[in-house]
Amino acid sequence: MNMTELDKARAALDKWLAALNAKDIDALIAVYDPEIVYANAAAPLLQGVDQIKPWFERAFPHIKGTLLYKEETAFLEGTMALLSGVYYFEPPAGITPAEDDNLTGRVLVALRRNAAGEWKFLFDMDNMPPDVSPALFS
Repeated sequence: MNMTELDKARAALDKWLAALNAKDIDALIAVYDPEIVYANAAAPLLQGVDQIKPWFERAFPHIKGTLLYKEETAFLEGTMALLSGVYYFEPPAGITPAEDDNLTGRVLVALRRNAAGEWKFLFDMDNMPPDVSPALFS
């Protein structure tokens, strides 16, 4: 099967998800472009791998469950791709999350294809809108 460039950008997002769920900091950071900007709903704006890596290292012990993603839209223009969708932190079996846990949201990732042909995250932003719920993942 011949992968399209959009498929390759999606594969980079899949690598990021697998790295986050495995809490593999090196694999996670490998998906980021050196100029990455990270706008997490629960953190100040982070720019560059040097700011993002320690943030994730501190966050990993607090991440429980599995991060799931469903694409809503995708765009490709030259060496840039935009992927957006909804996410859900599915709690581990037997764990009932607190009512105020922020387990769902929406994410937008901008990726750039570098000179080596690799798709890397350039901008990553998430929020927690009221229209996203665990029911979307059932």
